[in-house]
Amino acid sequence: MAVKSKKRRKSPSSASTGGIILKSVLLVILLCCLVVGGYVLAKSISYINGEPFDLDKYKADQVQTSIIYRKETEDAKYTEYTRLHGETNRIWVYLDDIPQDMKDAIIALEDRRFEKHHGVDWIRTIGVIVKPSNSGQGGSTITQQLIKNLTDEKDVTYVRKFKEILTALNLEKNYDKDEILETYLNTLYLSQGCYGIKTAAEVYFGKEVEDLNLTECVALACITKEPTTYDPLLNPENNAERRKHCLGNMLTEGYIT
Repeated sequence: MAVKSKKRRKSPSSASTGGIILKSVLLVILLCCLVVGGYVLAKSISYINGEPFDLDKYKADQVQTSIIYRKETEDAKYTEYTRLHGETNRIWVYLDDIPQDMKDAIIALEDRRFEKHHGVDWIRTIGVIVKPSNSGQGGSTITQQLIKNLTDEKDVTYVRKFKEILTALNLEKNYDKDEILETYLNTLYLSQGCYGIKTAAEVYFGKEVEDLNLTECVALACITKEPTTYDPLLNPENNAERRKHCLGNMLTEGYIT
């Protein structure tokens, strides 16, 4: 005759002890997260409100083209004789001398909420994290791109990105939008050895930057994403296609009719 075996039950004390241990471990993990999070938050706030990012120093360190002037006679005015530069061809231009269309095109294409955010566009940043394959604007604002241009720190790591975000917030606490935009437009790489829009205007269109029309401003703005790919001399079709995208953004934002 078969005898049924009885299942052994865990004693109440064993189950209770296991639950206490699990809760204790979870509590320790939670406390560690709170401590680490609090430390990182405190350090971040200290960095943002601490020593200002020295934009003026970085501007002074930018390599620029040397211009040599001469005059034919003692009474004549000096005229440009020649320019000397290596791989970097850059001549600084002030924001007041840059066409409004140029400013609008860059903002519409690179950072639509530039005038509204404080260095970081959190909507775009979260959007890139949630949907990294988004084909629209990337997560970096003009301020963040400027920091990459100036520091040349472009490693694709979370640590670098986090530091870039903190630096952008610090930068916008100490400098106004106009100075940030001016510096950005003078540090962009626009292919053909051109750094900044002044030399790019001369190389691509044979014009002073203040004489650029809307289409020419848009063409230069479109180079920024991938300079060689969107170079209007090397790849005019690519530049033309991206110009449509830029003009569409400008229309949506109300910069053009």
